[in-house]
Amino acid sequence: MSDELDFEHKMEAVSQLCVDYWKLTKTTLKAVEAMPEKEARRLRAQLTFSDRQLSLLSNQLGVKVVDFDGEAFHDGIAASADNAGDYADDVELIVSKTIEPAILADMKIIRLGRILVQPVKNEKE
Repeated sequence: MSDELDFEHKMEAVSQLCVDYWKLTKTTLKAVEAMPEKEARRLRAQLTFSDRQLSLLSNQLGVKVVDFDGEAFHDGIAASADNAGDYADDVELIVSKTIEPAILADMKIIRLGRILVQPVKNEKE
């Protein structure tokens, strides 16, 4: 196996690890909401620390984990929208939920994210 292929496989593995960790963190944060405050506070602190560690380690590897929540949806976004076909092309959309983050390295998309979108709400509504 060439060095380039070996590097690509390693980047895929790191990307998968980052996505899985991100999902675990998001799921755990939802579970924390149902916990008594004393236990929740301690677990939130641990998750905050672990998130910082993931960020630090991924930065050292040149990898960026991108969450799209709240961003405008457009053709160049590094994610596929599971429900974009539910809306007409002329409807302005915003990312309502990131299902999986995108993974970038050296300004290249290593792994596309997955998102859900919804129409932008007008202030008049």
